[in-house]
Amino acid sequence: MAYQIKSIRYQNSPRKILLQNINGPCPLLAAANALLLRGVITLSSECVRNGVASTDDVVNMLANRALIRSQQSSSTSSSLEKTDKEGDDGNDNDETNKPSNHEYHLNEVLSILPTLQHGMDVNPQFTSPQSIEYTHNLAAFDLLGVELVHGWVLDPQDLETCAVVEMKSYNELIELVIGGDERRREVVRLEGWKVEKEEELMRLLDSNKGSKEGNDETENDSIAQAETDEGVKEQTETDEGVEVISNDADSESSTLEQFSNTLSLDQQQAIEQEIADIGLKIEHASLQISRADVANAFLTSTSHQLTYHGLEQLHAYIGEDGVHVFFRNNHFGTITKHNGILYLLATDLGYANTPEIVWEKLDSIDGNTEYVNEYFEKPSPRAELAPAAGPTIDPALLLAQRSQAENDYQLAMAMSRGEASVPASSSQHASNNSDEEEGKLIEAAKEMSLRTYHGENDATVAVDVDNSTLPSTSSSAQNSQLDSDHQMALAFQRQEEQLNHESEQLARQLQALDQQEVQMQRQRQQRNDTNRRRQPNSSRPAEEAKAGCTIS
Repeated sequence: MAYQIKSIRYQNSPRKILLQNINGPCPLLAAANALLLRGVITLSSECVRNGVASTDDVVNMLANRALIRSQQSSSTSSSLEKTDKEGDDGNDNDETNKPSNHEYHLNEVLSILPTLQHGMDVNPQFTSPQSIEYTHNLAAFDLLGVELVHGWVLDPQDLETCAVVEMKSYNELIELVIGGDERRREVVRLEGWKVEKEEELMRLLDSNKGSKEGNDETENDSIAQAETDEGVKEQTETDEGVEVISNDADSESSTLEQFSNTLSLDQQQAIEQEIADIGLKIEHASLQISRADVANAFLTSTSHQLTYHGLEQLHAYIGEDGVHVFFRNNHFGTITKHNGILYLLATDLGYANTPEIVWEKLDSIDGNTEYVNEYFEKPSPRAELAPAAGPTIDPALLLAQRSQAENDYQLAMAMSRGEASVPASSSQHASNNSDEEEGKLIEAAKEMSLRTYHGENDATVAVDVDNSTLPSTSSSAQNSQLDSDHQMALAFQRQEEQLNHESEQLARQLQALDQQEVQMQRQRQQRNDTNRRRQPNSSRPAEEAKAGCTIS
């Protein structure tokens, strides 16, 4: 991945920032821009010269920053420990492991930096702008000296939501919402089970009620029979043995009825207890569902991951001209505060050639904002609608061209200082010189043909071929060769500029000729149209005369 470089001014100092050509999460870019604005890191001269930086360039720049801060922190902690333990004669065997642990931590953090170009997992809490669950990725930010903040903060006046959210993080709220969906399915199953148990209890109660009514009818029949036979005392006295048998049968049936009633009562109590337990489970699940609904409503209403209370907290937390990394909508940006107003750095590649757009106000949660320039002032409207100052080239293409451009730059610098390298082998030097002379002759022939095409009388071109370019072992010959090459390069450069100018003039002349030809064609077409319109009118009298003639 490649990042185009844009030049701005921040706090009356020139600064370079990195632009992003793909709209996506890039904490690496946000952290680098925050440090570039502070002026604590700088891009390499090669990157600035070519206007593009690769991911490796950015990672190496941040790694150097992490190493410097790590060394400073290590030296500070060592001096403090030495001061604290001054005069102690204790065993210092544990101190031997600290440098290795520190080095391991540093290497682990440095290994995280390349992965930040693809984004990172952030688990914010909703109590303050800096409340974020600590991870290895945040350790990298700490080592770089950059703080990550957000504006997804819950208003404490919303008591119902606060009672549910409390100190939970984003991931915990998601788990609560998912658990609410599971409890909702569980409630449906428990309610169906409760209905089945209630139907079973009703059937048992109906069965007990029927048996009780049957026993009452039998008892009424025996009473009526006793009243009918009340006067027959003799038979009762003589049949005493039969009466005893009848009483024994009645006592046995009464015992069976009592056991059946006891069993039915136990079943009834067990079913009722099951129904009560199911009701408690439904009540508990319903409470979890209501809490999940509250959490889901909060996440849905603040899906833009910014609240007005969060804006207030950001204003209070970020100091004047402080620079932080801002997290919102799974995107990482660079935030600052100037004159009490929050601004986000505009890093979209579309603003590469628009110097009047540098910052974006962060004063609303609905995206209704405005852009300002590098001085945090609203830019004046342009007098006319004109294209940008230059084309927006894909940073990947700039990066691909950077190696060749850098080689050309180094060669030009060496030639300007007269330090162009000369091969050690004279035969190789002669071969290179012959190739150069052949190229010069070809270029001269091209120029002569172009001059002939333009109609110039003098179609001759002077070609400066220095015999001193032949192999020589003396240093003076080499120096003269370098001077002649430098002069020839400058002459060829001037000739190329002249040819480009003449080609442009020729193109303009051809374009003018084309326009004249088009104009002439339009005029001829208009004349033809006029003649066609006049031709029917001129032939009409002849036709009338012909029609009026009488042939005798």
